[in-house]
Amino acid sequence: MRRAIIVDDEESSGEIIKYLIKQSNLLIEIVGQAASGDEGVRLIKELKPDIVYLDIKMPVYNGIEVMERINSSYTRSINFIVITAYSYFEYAQSSLRLGAKDILLKPIDPEQFKRAMERVMGYRYTDNQFLNDILEYINQNYSSEIELNKCAKEFHTSSNHISRMFKRHLGKNFIAYLNELRIKKAEKLLKDTELSIKEIAHKIGYNNLNYFYKNFKKLTGTTPKKFKENSG
Repeated sequence: MRRAIIVDDEESSGEIIKYLIKQSNLLIEIVGQAASGDEGVRLIKELKPDIVYLDIKMPVYNGIEVMERINSSYTRSINFIVITAYSYFEYAQSSLRLGAKDILLKPIDPEQFKRAMERVMGYRYTDNQFLNDILEYINQNYSSEIELNKCAKEFHTSSNHISRMFKRHLGKNFIAYLNELRIKKAEKLLKDTELSIKEIAHKIGYNNLNYFYKNFKKLTGTTPKKFKENSG
């Protein structure tokens, strides 16, 4: 379960966000709410959320100023989702340079909200809450030794039941999903870090370097080395 706070001086916006989280079966818990930028900064430092829904136009500090203050004095990683009226959209775009993950226009469109949250969470949500719980577990633990049997025991169900859910809702099996997730993480690390290929393979859960190379080429069409060279 991801922890989130809402920083918006319009109470209705907060209620809409809570409704959309519940409607979409998102594994997100709202742990705090602030109506001004200064209160938002305080709550972020106090509650340490994973996600912050942030309005642009607010009393004391606006959304941009909130992000600037957090970026300059806070070391934990936060996913900012900026929510703004159309009249402030151009202004809100500067939030992307400060690290915001997405910008949503008011009134919030449910499908856009869901897609934004899928990008932040790292996986596609389904209409099956139990499967969403499993996907969240995989997303949080992909770097360790995750196996279908172990996952089944963790969720007190059978391997066959999980396999059927993956096939029905995602169109792929458990191992294929896990490999795709790991390779996506590898692509990001190859682009954004100076870690060696061996270090990256280990970091994303591959103890066998040859198996990592095999899956990387199968899913991307190239080798990790060439991918890194072309990303530079």
